Amino acid sequence: MIKILHIHTLPVISGSGINTFLSMDGMDRDRFSVDLACAPGGRLIDLALDHGISVITFKNLVQPLHPLKDLLAVIDLTRFLKKNNYHIVHTHNSKAGFVGRLAARLAGVPVIIHTVHGFAFHREEPPWRRWLFKNLEILASRWCDRMIFISQPLIDWALKEGITGKDKIVKIYSGIDLDKFHPVAADEEKLIRKKWNINEDDAVIGIVSKLWEGKGHEVLINAFSRIKDEIENAKLIIVGEGYLQDRLNKLVDGLGLKGSVIFTGFKSEVSEIISCFDVAVLPSFFEGMGRVLLEAMAMGKPVVASRVGGIPDLVRDNINGLLTEPGDEKALYGALKRLLTDRDLAHMMGREGIKSVNEQFSSKVMVRLISDLYVGELNRKGVQLGS
Repeated sequence: MIKILHIHTLPVISGSGINTFLSMDGMDRDRFSVDLACAPGGRLIDLALDHGISVITFKNLVQPLHPLKDLLAVIDLTRFLKKNNYHIVHTHNSKAGFVGRLAARLAGVPVIIHTVHGFAFHREEPPWRRWLFKNLEILASRWCDRMIFISQPLIDWALKEGITGKDKIVKIYSGIDLDKFHPVAADEEKLIRKKWNINEDDAVIGIVSKLWEGKGHEVLINAFSRIKDEIENAKLIIVGEGYLQDRLNKLVDGLGLKGSVIFTGFKSEVSEIISCFDVAVLPSFFEGMGRVLLEAMAMGKPVVASRVGGIPDLVRDNINGLLTEPGDEKALYGALKRLLTDRDLAHMMGREGIKSVNEQFSSKVMVRLISDLYVGELNRKGVQLGS
């Protein structure tokens, strides 16, 4: 039995969180024993426990930079790893990646894998933070055997910045559960729209994302205000929760959009609400991949997204969606309006989206490739599983 510990700082249901969960849940339980280490609290913990995955929480494994707690987290994790004889430690995201890789190295874990879901030294950060995070990533890359990248643009970025060498890089796309995300029949969509008080002829734009900085919600709401002036039956559905809720509510009220913008809050199963969308959007300022776009594409929805991070690896401009520059409200408005008013184009892009997701972005393919990587690294290092 191969023992694996996944380390993820924030136990929230987000892109990287769901990627981590699917990577654990899809493993063959006869071959792999998989546990999750994370900070206390959060819906990802409940999701993991509901699927029989053991969860160990560490109170010092916090998301923000905190030198004292970060040091204590390294100590706590190192002690835990020394006692529990894991064959593989698999870390996720920047903070858990640094702390977790260091602890695993100190504890002598045979194989250390890190998944890059994005980098913290993006252009929205001040220069000193970009310099710090970049150099921490370079340092941490020395403490692992392989680095999984979920998109080609992330690989290109890493090589350009000198984060690691090609010998450590493995590209494995972040997959989605195609059993959950697929087109629904027209009659079923009508019933779901009725449940959400959406008229059959409403033109619906939807976003599924944490209500955090960097996701572009304010740009989207402003662009939607312009659309509403021209398309009276337009509606905007915002799915998610976060600290921007109050600010976004005030913006909606100030623009006179109350009643046309629907905040659903957190939804553990988003496929139902996505089925109501005519267009799915993700106007992020930075994004490792944007797996919510994959979910919408798998359901046959055309997408509009920012040309940042790994998104261009998923969205081929003018083929299965439209790309705009981050923060460009006018371009976002234009792209959304184009898909709302040209239904033939929207349907064509929806069909192309289904095709591309089915070919490349299944979670089953992702899990198989990760499993093969685990076994290959253990064999390469001559690890005896019975020891």
